[in-house]
Amino acid sequence: MLDKIMEMVGGQALEAITSKAGISADQAKQMLPLAQDSLQDGIMSQITGGNIESLIGMFNSAGGDSLMNNPIFDSIKVMFMKKIMTSIGLPESVAGLAAGSGLGSIVGSISGLLKQDGDNSDINASNIMNVLGGGGAADTLGSILGGSGGGVMDNIADVAGDLLGNSKQAKKGGIGGLLGKLFGK
Repeated sequence: MLDKIMEMVGGQALEAITSKAGISADQAKQMLPLAQDSLQDGIMSQITGGNIESLIGMFNSAGGDSLMNNPIFDSIKVMFMKKIMTSIGLPESVAGLAAGSGLGSIVGSISGLLKQDGDNSDINASNIMNVLGGGGAADTLGSILGGSGGGVMDNIADVAGDLLGNSKQAKKGGIGGLLGKLFGK
C-alpha cells in the first residue's frame, strides 16, 4: 500500500526535492524508490521494536518544525540520505537537503491521509493500519495490537476480564482467580 501512497504524494515530494536541493527532476525521480524503501524500513523497525507510540508521534508532528527534530524522522532521513549518496552519487550536503525536504513532504502527506482517516485530527494505530492497508508494516502492527481476532479492544477486554475474574483464564486461576482467593471469593 505504501507504493500506492507514494504514487499519490510523489509529485509533491519531487517538487520539494528539486526546489530545496537544486537538483534535476530526473535525479529527484530516482530518489523516490529510495525514499519509499527508507520509509518502509524505518516504519517496520519502529513497529517491530514496539515503538508504536513514537511512530504515531512522528506522524502527529508532521507539518511543523517539530518533525525535523523527531528522532524517528531523523533516523529515516539519515537512511534515505545514505541511499542517495550511494545510489546516485550526490555529495552529503546535497543528499541531506534532498532527503530532508523530500522525506518531510512525504511524511507530511502521509500524515494528512492518516488524519483524514480518523474521526478527529489525531493519528492513532488504527489510522496507520487503515491507510497503510494489508501487508508489511500494517500486518506487523496488527499482530502487535491484537492480530486478526479483533485488535486492541479485544486485547484490553481480555486483560480486564483476567483482572476482574471474568475470563476463561481467570476462572482457571489467572490474576482474577488469585485476587478472588485473596478476598475469599
